[in-house]
Amino acid sequence: MPSRGDAADDPAIWIHPEAPARSLLVATDKRSGLVVYDLAGKQVQYLPVGNLNNVDLRTGAWGRDDLTVAVASAREPNEITILELDHDTGRLRVVGRGEPVVDEPYGICMYLDDRHRPWVVLNGKDGLFVQFELREDYSLAEARRWRTDTQPEGCVGDDESGTLYIGEEGYGVWRLDADPRQPAQLVSFAAIDDGVLTADVEGLALYRTEGAHYLVVSSQGDNSYAVYDTESAIHLGSFRVGDHPEIDQTSETDGIAVTSTPLPGFPDGLLVVQDGVNPGGNQNFKLVSWTDVRPILGGADLGPSEGRFSN
Repeated sequence: MPSRGDAADDPAIWIHPEAPARSLLVATDKRSGLVVYDLAGKQVQYLPVGNLNNVDLRTGAWGRDDLTVAVASAREPNEITILELDHDTGRLRVVGRGEPVVDEPYGICMYLDDRHRPWVVLNGKDGLFVQFELREDYSLAEARRWRTDTQPEGCVGDDESGTLYIGEEGYGVWRLDADPRQPAQLVSFAAIDDGVLTADVEGLALYRTEGAHYLVVSSQGDNSYAVYDTESAIHLGSFRVGDHPEIDQTSETDGIAVTSTPLPGFPDGLLVVQDGVNPGGNQNFKLVSWTDVRPILGGADLGPSEGRFSN
């Protein structure tokens, strides 16, 4: 991260629609803005646009395959920052700013419905969630609200199933219908009391292939990552990232992102995790091959201590 101290928070992965090798990682520096990296971890752009906490993006909004839109929750200034990512240059630019409604913008995620309309879900530290429609002029129209009892942050939208997964840091993971016309009925997906997750529950990410739909959860309290089957909510396994001679183990992870798209060096997809403690340097993000995660998904009883691997 460009900034010292508690700066790194949340990543998003952009897949180039024609040349996967040109895919990028977009990450928040919550002390100063957004940072864009290539797949080798080299910084290719830095946007000092404010204290941005979480970020998400979608390609194909309004049926435009040539368009990628990103949104970020800005804590200072207090706003939703809206950006476009140019497919030819790989450059991000700010195209809009929206009123966040919540007192302190925190977690944010996007969702594309079956008509390719983009929706933005934002939460605040007090538990308030607001869902907005993002319009083609980059204005935001509030659609519905709901609350969790305590502080949330992570959220992810499953465009294929029309489901939102949201994290409540001291409780676990809830899911609900992403359609804003439906009641915001929270259904428990994974609770800390189940014995897998340890508070705080932080980043959420979806790994999708034709035969597998997984939810990956950052269990910050024990520095592990849990993988669940989204259909059954069965816990498939947990793991930690470490045991590398030159790279420190990840710890205190906030945001995560994952893709199943084969990429150079990552044949089964890529997992990106924030590392809250990086000895000798600023906070950063670690890139993990899903090839190393696959053997760990052997069963619901596999615990974090059984799934350590080198990144």
